Amino acid sequence: MPGERKHGGHGRHDHGGGHGSTVKTSKRPSSSGKKRTTTQEDKEAELIASVQSVNESNENSRENEEMVARENLKNNVSTNESENIDSGNDREKVAEDEKTETEVGHSSPEVQIKDEGAENRWAEKSKEEEGFNIRSFNDNILEFTEIFDSDRYRHVDENYPVEDLVSVVADISRTIEEFKQQTQNSQQQLEGLRMKMKQVKENIQFSVSRKAFDIRTDDDLQSIEERELTEKLAKLNAEIAKANSDLSEALRLSAETESTAVRAQIAAERAKEEAKRIEEEVEWRAQQEERRKREEAKKMEELRRQREEEARKEEEEKKAKDAEWKRREATGAERTAEWENWPAHELQLSSSGGLACIIRGKPNSFDESSVTCKEIDQLDIELTYGPQEELVGTIIKLVPTSEKLKLQSPIYVAIPFTISRASGHSREAFVRADVNGEWREIPSTEVTYDNHKDLKFVQVELKDCLTLAVMTRLKRDYVTFSKRPSKMASSCDHRITLTVCRDTFYRKEHILLQVQPVDSATVHDLQARNGNCKHLLASSPILLVQWESTELHKPIVVTIPCPPNPAKARKIAQMRRIKEEKMKNPQKVIPVPMDLREKEENAGKQNKAKPKKKTLQEQLAEINAPPEEEKPKPTKWYMGDYAHNDDDENDLLYLLARTGTGKWSVVPEVEIVQVKLDLLQFTLERPFEQFMVLRVRTNTEEDSLPVMSTAIHDLLQKRFVQAVIKQRSDNSFDTRLELAPINRVTKLLKRMNEDGFEDGPEPSQIIGVCEGDIIEINFRGNIQNSSSDKCPRFVFNSNVPSFLEFYLSEVDQYLQRNFSVFRGVVELYRTYYVTADKKAVTRKEAVVDENSFCVRREKKKTLLCEIPITIPKYHVEPSPVPLQAPVVIRNDSDPVNDDLMRHLAADMGDEWRKVAMTLNISRARIQAILRNTQISDSTDEDARYHMLITWLKKMPKSIDKVTVLTNAFMKNGRPDLAEQVRIKDEAFRRNITQTV
Repeated sequence: MPGERKHGGHGRHDHGGGHGSTVKTSKRPSSSGKKRTTTQEDKEAELIASVQSVNESNENSRENEEMVARENLKNNVSTNESENIDSGNDREKVAEDEKTETEVGHSSPEVQIKDEGAENRWAEKSKEEEGFNIRSFNDNILEFTEIFDSDRYRHVDENYPVEDLVSVVADISRTIEEFKQQTQNSQQQLEGLRMKMKQVKENIQFSVSRKAFDIRTDDDLQSIEERELTEKLAKLNAEIAKANSDLSEALRLSAETESTAVRAQIAAERAKEEAKRIEEEVEWRAQQEERRKREEAKKMEELRRQREEEARKEEEEKKAKDAEWKRREATGAERTAEWENWPAHELQLSSSGGLACIIRGKPNSFDESSVTCKEIDQLDIELTYGPQEELVGTIIKLVPTSEKLKLQSPIYVAIPFTISRASGHSREAFVRADVNGEWREIPSTEVTYDNHKDLKFVQVELKDCLTLAVMTRLKRDYVTFSKRPSKMASSCDHRITLTVCRDTFYRKEHILLQVQPVDSATVHDLQARNGNCKHLLASSPILLVQWESTELHKPIVVTIPCPPNPAKARKIAQMRRIKEEKMKNPQKVIPVPMDLREKEENAGKQNKAKPKKKTLQEQLAEINAPPEEEKPKPTKWYMGDYAHNDDDENDLLYLLARTGTGKWSVVPEVEIVQVKLDLLQFTLERPFEQFMVLRVRTNTEEDSLPVMSTAIHDLLQKRFVQAVIKQRSDNSFDTRLELAPINRVTKLLKRMNEDGFEDGPEPSQIIGVCEGDIIEINFRGNIQNSSSDKCPRFVFNSNVPSFLEFYLSEVDQYLQRNFSVFRGVVELYRTYYVTADKKAVTRKEAVVDENSFCVRREKKKTLLCEIPITIPKYHVEPSPVPLQAPVVIRNDSDPVNDDLMRHLAADMGDEWRKVAMTLNISRARIQAILRNTQISDSTDEDARYHMLITWLKKMPKSIDKVTVLTNAFMKNGRPDLAEQVRIKDEAFRRNITQTV
């Protein structure tokens, strides 16, 4: 037994010495210092090596765990042996306890060595017993941290090492899993150790207590043994407390290690997620870059196509312009064309039966039955209108009779059109054709036919069947300038000229000139409509010039007409009228005798100052001079405006030009010379596409001039019309609506009366629309369109009849019961499209904006006017006349009876409503009386009688009716009726007295 106990102590001593020997183990130098001098590749290699060393340490840790388990088993065996000591051998137990105390005393240095080397044993083991090294693990963590701090993994780009990152993250995860497993094993072993130590403590306490109880039986040895046992117990408690503190520290370290492992695992998971996110971000950026490259390539391809299309269009326009120039310059020199001898085939419109077109074709290759003509509704197509363009004919479509039929040779189609004489002076006709969905102008010429002298025709050459529309525009003048000096005159007005000096252009310059007339009626209308144009006196025509050059090497002299100042024009006209009257009625010269002539000469010689002969202006001033008391006051100035004088002969002239953005501006430093009364001349230093001259008052501010020019330009774009709605006389539901210019409304009303549309409201107020605007009709009130199309539409054209016929009906037959007709309102809306100016969009914006390749058209809708209209109630039976119960007055004790009511109703006038209000009769009852009078055959006298009866029925018998009625008549200005009531009352009272 003692040998075994000693053997057990020696084992513990050997075990402690074994642990203490770990203090002498040399520590492995840290690798963090080496990382400062190694390259990135060395770091990755050392990281892989450290991961392998950790794996090897995990294998060695298993052997250490087995050794710890064997030592725990030996300790348990020795503990059990100590518990089985015989309680009778007390002295031997005391000796053994003293020996144990000695062994404990000898082992205390080992415990100290163990405590001192606990951290080192926990930190690392010898190379022979190395399993898991915590310092190596920490060094590996530092290495991983330094790897992620490198620029290779921090900056994400296209060359990001995703695969290397994945492998590093996998190594980190594996290392953390091993560390976590080792930590769990250590915690389990520490828990087992603590349980064993607890059992040892309980056994020792039980043994000591039992022996202390046995020792107390001996009185001699009780005190000494008790003190010895107490001392041993205190020492054992101290050792156990120290062991418990070491165990608690080990558990704390284990918990910290476990938390570190958990944090490391969380960091690894986050690193995995970050790596995955970085990989997805790199992939997404790659996709975005690829998509951007595809879109950029597509955009560049679209831009290239657009440029090619623009170049092609410019080339086509150039060719067409050259051909047009040649054709225009060769006009009048053409020989007799071959097609004039071909037979002419007339095609009729199927709807109206009028002439659609005249076709000439080669006799052997074209037949009249090979082509048919069809009328096209303008709402079914998208016909585009340019500035100042008008539709003057029916839109027709040539359709071959057979799909396989093709024109073997060109045909010549002449389309009739209508144009007024005033418009024909400044406008010309041309043809637009629908070519592959795009409306283009095709070459055309005006022709005449002997059998249709009342019509004008425009002829085109076609090689295929197309949709054609005849339109008019401002006359164009095509001129080619060279280096030589030349002069160009407008065919619209020969007073408009452009004089070019030598070397103004270095190459041939094609110029296209158009003239937009501005008459005095337009100026007067503008002065009446726009308050900003009250200082405008006159305006020249607007010149539209298309230049090929962007600059002029020498100035161009422009001559343009402009009406004179109205005050000066009136004065000159009056002077001419006086001169003409003098020429028509010359004064008779009476011969003077010689003696009287001599006397006059002598008297003249005596006068020193002879009076001057008065000029024609002075004579005109004397004639127009008012009497002395009626002479006007001198002109007063107030805030830059004239006080009351409008006849100012002074004025100012300004040249205004329109830029590419569509804004008008004053051209500075331009000297405008008045060559004649209505003719101006100035020089152009640079080419302007649109320009005009304004004559204004001297007190006009320069900032208001662009506003005037814009107002004139906008006014010329509009057409002022009136909407006329008429209903058929025999059927008021059949309605026609037509828009016509204000100067044609009278003729339109006459024509509509001839067609049977005589009833209906008056024409609407003057409204402004543009050519090609879509007019949409809406209905409001108890009126609607009976057809399926609830909002009928039509297109306005000033030269083509713009009308619409529809059939009206009521919305609800039970509404508006108080009226004899159904009432409603017809609303006219203007629908138009606004297209952005091409010149306003720069090339830079066209490249940036993807949608700038196609021209966007914005649809707008504005209300023009509202016209009230009614339809009769033919299908609704009128309400029957209400039967009124007869009123019988049975009171004979009052002078107010039926005879008096009849007499007063006959004598009253329009004041009966005021009398009714005085008699406290409600407005509703008055309205009911009036309604019953309208729907029946009653008269106004019956209405007044019913009013008096209503008052009489609600009056109590005790009220003095005579006084009430008399006061009502006196209050409303009828004392005569009040006197009649008073006389009637006196007569009634007198008769009663006589009877009594």
